[in-house]
Amino acid sequence: MRIITLNTWGGRALHPLMHFFRKRAPETDVFCLQEIFDADQAALEERHPDEHVRGDLFRKISAELRDFEGSFASFDDNPLRQSLAVFVRRTVPVRTISDFIVFKPVKPQERGSHVISSRKLQTVTVDFGGKDLMIANFHGLWNGGPKTDTPERLEQSRRVREVLEKHAGPSLLCGDFNLLPETESVAILDKGMCNLVRDHRVKSTRTPLYRHYENPDEPNFADYILTSPDLKVKRFQVLPDIVSDHAPLYAEIC
Repeated sequence: MRIITLNTWGGRALHPLMHFFRKRAPETDVFCLQEIFDADQAALEERHPDEHVRGDLFRKISAELRDFEGSFASFDDNPLRQSLAVFVRRTVPVRTISDFIVFKPVKPQERGSHVISSRKLQTVTVDFGGKDLMIANFHGLWNGGPKTDTPERLEQSRRVREVLEKHAGPSLLCGDFNLLPETESVAILDKGMCNLVRDHRVKSTRTPLYRHYENPDEPNFADYILTSPDLKVKRFQVLPDIVSDHAPLYAEIC
């Protein structure tokens, strides 16, 4: 099973992003994506002026990944909100696809570049050699400050952990956690799991498009893949493609 996780940056780098999906699709079974929109473009531009995000991003990716079935974790109360999407190769037997709210802000901020919004965990369960493998796609809270522990982030991690622990089979959690590796919030998430970013001593999960990339005081960490110990990781890589301010992460498990 070959999995790529990527924060798409809302489609701001659309041309290289579409080329990335075309290039990587033959060697991928599941794409777990963050910062996806499926919304009216004019309304989105009014809410986020000068951000250059794509309201049709889910539809654009769906058209590119024709051999994949896409699922968008929409918010019923706000169709303009960014969310998660998974794309699963049609030959992979899917058992279930679900999503859960794991964080809801008291005072949401969903205009401009400063977005503090509800967060979901999206899960897809697939047949994996006769076992039910749960792949969980996650985009953690961003609060405009450092990616350190806060009460909200700790509670968010506990809610994600509860979903993982309810699953009896093998599991994989991936995405943009918006957390630094040494935080308690990450420790809650990777308890009993293999943290591939840590275990492979990854130096950065960001690209030169990241606004703080050249700042030595800003750690370039946000993205992770965690695997349960009953999964064997055949290959793990931070891919070199520059299609977002986040780097894509790739894992092949068996």
